[in-house]
Amino acid sequence: MRRTMLAPPIVAVLSGLSVVTSVVLTGCAANEGATGGAGECDDGAGSAGFAEVLARSAPTADYAWYPETVTSALPSVRYVDGAGEAHASELAAVGRFTGWEPGEPAYPNLQEIDLTFEVGEVIDSLGDLTMLEGGTVTVHVSIDGCADDGRVAEELLALDDVVLLMNHVGPEPWPPPEWVVVFEDAFLGDVHDDGTLTWPVAEAIVANNPADAHPEADADTLDELRDAATEERTVDVSVE
Repeated sequence: MRRTMLAPPIVAVLSGLSVVTSVVLTGCAANEGATGGAGECDDGAGSAGFAEVLARSAPTADYAWYPETVTSALPSVRYVDGAGEAHASELAAVGRFTGWEPGEPAYPNLQEIDLTFEVGEVIDSLGDLTMLEGGTVTVHVSIDGCADDGRVAEELLALDDVVLLMNHVGPEPWPPPEWVVVFEDAFLGDVHDDGTLTWPVAEAIVANNPADAHPEADADTLDELRDAATEERTVDVSVE
């Protein structure tokens, strides 16, 4: 069962900046989470690539605030208003997916993929999470119930190194063993052999609907992302 998402004990995320997500579930009527289940799937999800599948929930997500760029979602960036502060993510890490198994979906017309993520490098985090390096965590990914979960998972496993911006789910022992990629999996970067980065889910969001909220890819290399993580910034999201 999906656990409640919480902030880590080292961070006080105050109510004034809590992220509000409202997901309208579309595409499969009463699908019980398996491809070809109770609902009829005629919308292309079954043949879509992993980036398009992960991007499908973006048009129905409504957030109180959204980081406009990749680097503005790093843990080192604070979002503030008159009531308090929050962060878009708790952990930015480089690693690779090494295995998967079906998880328990949060809603009946979704599926969940539970991926084993081997952490190679912690780029940025709230508090010291370098103890995760060299170990593994579970990353939960929710997808359309009409999608082929096995194919999506295998495409993710076929990626080499990836960089993920994540929040943990809990309560759990510290350091948290379970995580999700923030903002409906948009902040997943593909690390290429030469150190360049692409952001396939964000690109798929743009391709599906350019008007949707999506992060601008302002970090084109892993070194640029590392450099950005060393600069603490504050973003004021107060409503005047």
